[in-house]
Amino acid sequence: MVEGGRGVDGKLILIVEDSLTQALQLQALLETHRCTVAVAGNGVEALEYLEHSQPDVIISDVIMPRMDGYELCQTLKSRPATAAIPVILVTSLTDPRDVVKGLTCGADNFITKPYDERYLISRIRYLIVNREHREHERVQIGIEVVLEGERHFITAARQQMLDLLISTYEEGIRLNTELKNKHEELSQSNSLINSLFRFTSDLSAASSEKDIIQRGLAQLLSFSGVACAWLMLTSDEQWHLAGLVGEGLTANRILHCGLQCPCHHAYDTDHFCDLIEVADCPVLQEIYPQQYHVTIPLFFGNEVAGLLNIAQEEGAAWDEQQRSALRALGHQFSVALGRARLFDSLELLVGQRTAALQQEMHRRESAQIALAKNEALLRHILETLPVGVLVADVDGQMILHNPEARRIWDATQQDAQTCTGHWEASGEAIQGRNWPLQHSLSSGQAFLNQVAEITRDGEQKTLLVSAVPFALEGEERHGAISVLQDISVQRQAEMELRLRNHAIEASVNAIIITDANQADNPIVYVNPAFERITGYTTEEVMGCNCRLLQGNDHEQMGLESIRRALRHGNEGAALLRNYRKDGSLFWNELRVAPVRDDQGRIRHFVGVLNDVTDAKRYQEQLEYQANYDDLTGLPNRNLLMDRIQQSINFNSRHRSGFALAFIDLDNFKYVNDSLGHVVGDQLLRQVAQALSGCVREGDTLARLGGDEFVVLLNDMADLDSISITLRCMLDAVASPKVLEETEVLVTSSIGFCLAPQDGNDPVTLLKKADNAMYRAKEQGRNQICSYKQEMDEAVRRRLALEHDLRLGLERNELVLYYQPQWSPHSHTTVGVEALVRWRRGDRMVSPAEFIPLAEETGLILELDDWVVRTACAQAKAWQEANLPRMTVSVNLSARQFKSGRCIELIREVLQQSELEPELLKVEVTESLVMQNAEDALMTMKQLRQLGVGLSMDDFGTGYSSLSYLKRFPFQQLKIDKSFVDNVVGDREGAAIVQAVIGLGKTLGIQIVAEGVETMAQYNYLTLAGCDLIQGYFFSPPLPVDACTTFLQQDHNWNPRLL
Repeated sequence: MVEGGRGVDGKLILIVEDSLTQALQLQALLETHRCTVAVAGNGVEALEYLEHSQPDVIISDVIMPRMDGYELCQTLKSRPATAAIPVILVTSLTDPRDVVKGLTCGADNFITKPYDERYLISRIRYLIVNREHREHERVQIGIEVVLEGERHFITAARQQMLDLLISTYEEGIRLNTELKNKHEELSQSNSLINSLFRFTSDLSAASSEKDIIQRGLAQLLSFSGVACAWLMLTSDEQWHLAGLVGEGLTANRILHCGLQCPCHHAYDTDHFCDLIEVADCPVLQEIYPQQYHVTIPLFFGNEVAGLLNIAQEEGAAWDEQQRSALRALGHQFSVALGRARLFDSLELLVGQRTAALQQEMHRRESAQIALAKNEALLRHILETLPVGVLVADVDGQMILHNPEARRIWDATQQDAQTCTGHWEASGEAIQGRNWPLQHSLSSGQAFLNQVAEITRDGEQKTLLVSAVPFALEGEERHGAISVLQDISVQRQAEMELRLRNHAIEASVNAIIITDANQADNPIVYVNPAFERITGYTTEEVMGCNCRLLQGNDHEQMGLESIRRALRHGNEGAALLRNYRKDGSLFWNELRVAPVRDDQGRIRHFVGVLNDVTDAKRYQEQLEYQANYDDLTGLPNRNLLMDRIQQSINFNSRHRSGFALAFIDLDNFKYVNDSLGHVVGDQLLRQVAQALSGCVREGDTLARLGGDEFVVLLNDMADLDSISITLRCMLDAVASPKVLEETEVLVTSSIGFCLAPQDGNDPVTLLKKADNAMYRAKEQGRNQICSYKQEMDEAVRRRLALEHDLRLGLERNELVLYYQPQWSPHSHTTVGVEALVRWRRGDRMVSPAEFIPLAEETGLILELDDWVVRTACAQAKAWQEANLPRMTVSVNLSARQFKSGRCIELIREVLQQSELEPELLKVEVTESLVMQNAEDALMTMKQLRQLGVGLSMDDFGTGYSSLSYLKRFPFQQLKIDKSFVDNVVGDREGAAIVQAVIGLGKTLGIQIVAEGVETMAQYNYLTLAGCDLIQGYFFSPPLPVDACTTFLQQDHNWNPRLL
C-alpha cells in the first residue's frame, strides 16, 4: 500500500491497480491536481485499507488477481460504511456487457482505456461535488437495458443514475467529435490519393524526359495547397534547373540561389536520404512570408540525381500525411525519369548491337572465303590446336608441324633438336631410334600415350606422345602422324598435391576428413597431429562421428553454427570445448569446409582443429587483469564503473539509494619515496585487506590506482549507517601496519556522496566523492567529509586557475623576482635566487597557489624550462653590464629532475645564453633526492661535469641520512626558514642550526641561511659561522629593474653585531 502526500484540495483518492506502471501514471496525474493518493495492488488490499481510511473516490481496474474490480465494487456497495463512496471502473475492456456488468455491481462510472485525462478529472470532481446529495438520497430507480437481445435491469439511486446518463451523454459527444475529425482526415486522404493517381497517370503517358518534367511539374499544382515547385537535376556533378511552376518563380531567382540552400548542403555532406524541410529558403524570399518548402531527393539507383522542391500556399508546413504523399510523389517522379533514361539507353544499345551484328556478318563472309581453301583450313586448325602435331612421310621427311609443336620443342624452323630427334623445314629426316614417330614409321604400328622427358636450356619438360601411321588412298603406307602434349603443368600439379599431403601429415593442427555421402558423416582420415592433440589413434576414430570429442558437452553455443554449416554445405567456424581420450578438457578453434566434385556435389567435409587452450587461458587472464587490480586483487576502475552503473539501474527500478566513498591515503607518497616502492606496495595490500573487513558482501571495494580506493555501499542511504561504515574504514587504515619489521602509521581522508541525490551517472558520482575527499584533506586529513554542492565551485575555480596558468605561460604573464644572497665575510652580494611570480590580471598570484597546480598538471616542466632560460639570460645581461660577478640559483621540480631531459635542458640553455656554468646553481629539495637516490646521484654528477653548482634546499625538513649526504656532490646546504625562525630564544632550534653549520664545515659545504628577517638572527648566524645570508633582513625578492638598481649600488656595509 502506497500513500502520497496531501495536496491543496486534500481529497483522498484510492487507486486499485495491479500494474505498478499504470498506477504510478494515474497517481502522478491526480497529484498534479492536488489530490492525496493511495494505491492498492488488488481488491483485497483495498478492503484492508478501507478498514482504517475513508477515501473520497475509488478508481479501480477490473482485471486483477485475488479480487477483481467487479467483486470489489459489489462488496463496497453492500457495506453501509462504504456504500456511499463513488467508484469509477477504469479498464481496457470494451465489450458493452462489461460496462453493464460494472454498473450492475454498483459502479458510479465506467471509463475505458485509453482515457482522456481531462474527462477523468472532470468525472472525479463531479462525483466528489455530488457525493453529499447522494448520501442523503433515499429514492432508488431502475433502468432496463436491452443489449444484443438480452435484458439487463440496473437499480441505483436517482442521483447515481443521473450521473450515469450525464457521463453517457458526454462520452457520446466525444465520440461524435472524433468521428467528425476522422471524416475530415478521410476526405483529405481521398483528395491526396486522387491527386497521386492523376500525377502517376500523367507521368505514365509521357515518353521523353522533357515531357515527363513538364507534365509532372504542371500536375503538381493540382495538389491541394501546392503553390510552386521547381526541379534541379545533376549531371557530371553539376546541378541545373530542369523546370519550374508557380507564380513568382523565375529561373534567375533559382539559379541565383546557387548551392546556398540547406537542401544542397545536406546533399553535399552525404546526409540526404529522405525528405527534408527547409525553413528559410533564399529562393522563396519576397514571394512567401515564411520561405518554407520541402525538398524530396530523386534517386536513380542508390545515387541522388535530382532535388524536387515544393512550397505550400502561404509558406505553411506540411503535416505527416502530406509528407508521406510527397515521398510517394518523389518516388513516382524518380521512376518515370529513370524509365525515360532507360529507354534512351536501350535505343543507343540497339544501335550499337546492330552495328556489331553487321560487322560480324562481314567477318563471317570473309571466313567463308578463307574456308574455301582446304590447305588454309588445315593450317588454321593445326595452328590453333592445344597439342603439337608432327607429320612425316614414309622416308621420315617432315611434311608438317604446327606452332604448338615448335613451342614444345622450343625450336625455330632453323633450330635442330639432337637429344631425341630433330627436324628442319627444309625436309631433313627425323632421327632417334627411341622416338615414337620413328617406331611408327618403321613398324607401321600405333604407339599411344608414351611419356617422354626432354630438356631444353636447363628446363625439363614432360611430354605425352602418340604416333600412328597413315596411308593415302591407293597406297599401303604414306607416313605417320605424331601428337605431342606438354603435361609439365599436370605433373607439377601432382607434385604439389603430394607436397600438400605431406604438409597435412606434418601440420601442427589436427585435420579431419569426413564422408558426406554416408550417414552421420563418419571420419575417413585424421592426420598425426589429431592423434597427438586428442590421444585417440586413427583406428579408434575411423568410422566414428566427431561428436566423440564433445563428451557429454553437447549444448555448446558454437556447435549450432557448425551444424548449420554442415546442413547447408557452407564453411563454418566455432570455438568449442573438447575432451581428450583421458577426459581432460581442451579448447579448440574448429573450421569446417565442404569439398565438392566437378559437378558441385559435396563429397567430403574437411575440419581443421587448432588447440587454443593456452590462448584461452591467456585470454581469461587478460579479462581478469582488465577488471581487477594486480597488486591488491580488488576490482579496478573498469569493474567499479560497471558496478556503479548496475547500482544506478537497480536504484531506478526499486527506488533505493546507495553511497559512494572515495578514500585516499595521507602521506603515502612520503612512505613510498622514503621506504621504497616495495614497502609501499606492501602497505597498499595491507590497507586493502583492512578495508575489506569493513564492507558487506554486496558492497564493492575497488582500487583506482596509486593510494586511491573507492567503496560502493549498496542499498545504504541513511547517514548513520554510512558514518559507522566509513568510521570503521578510517580506523582500519589508521591502525599500525608492520612493514619489513618497521611499524608504519598512516591515515586516510574519505569523501562520500549519495545517489541519486548527488548524481545519477558513475562519472558524476565519482567526481563528487573525489571533491569531498579533497575537502576532507583540506580540513586536516584523517577526516570524513560528505559532498556539498559548493565543492563544485571550488573545483571550477581550480580548473579556471589551471586554464589561466596555461594562458599565462603563453602570454608571458610570469615574471622572475630575484632575492640577493649576502656574504657576511666579504660584505658583498655574491648571488641571487630566481623566484617565479605570476601577474594574473591586476593581482600577483602566490607561488604557493600555482606551483602545486603546475606540478599536478605537468605544466611544471614548461615552467621550469622558462625559469632556467630567463634566469640565465638575465645573469648574462648583468654580467655584460659590468655588475659584480655573482651566481644565480634556480629551483628545479622533482618531475623535471626525473624527466630524463634535465641535463639536455641545462646544456642547451648554457650554450644559448653563453653563461659560464659555474655561475649557475641548481637547487633541489631533500625529499626529491630521497625519492630515487641512485638516479638523482647520476643526474647530479652529470650536472657537476657540466660545471653547474648544486644546492640542497630546505635541508633538515626531510629524513635523509648523513651517508646519503656524503655521497651527493652538493656545494651548498640551505637551512630551512623554520629552523632560522627559532634560532634566537630556542635552545633546541639553535642547536640544530649549529649542528648543520658544523656538518657543512666538516664536509666542506657552504651553508646558506634562508628567511633571515631580524638583526638578532643575522648576528647569531654570522657568529655561528654561516657562509651566506638570504632574507628580508637584507633584501626582499625584487623584480628585474629593482634588483639591477640594488646591485649597482654600494652594499659593502657591515651590520653591527650585538
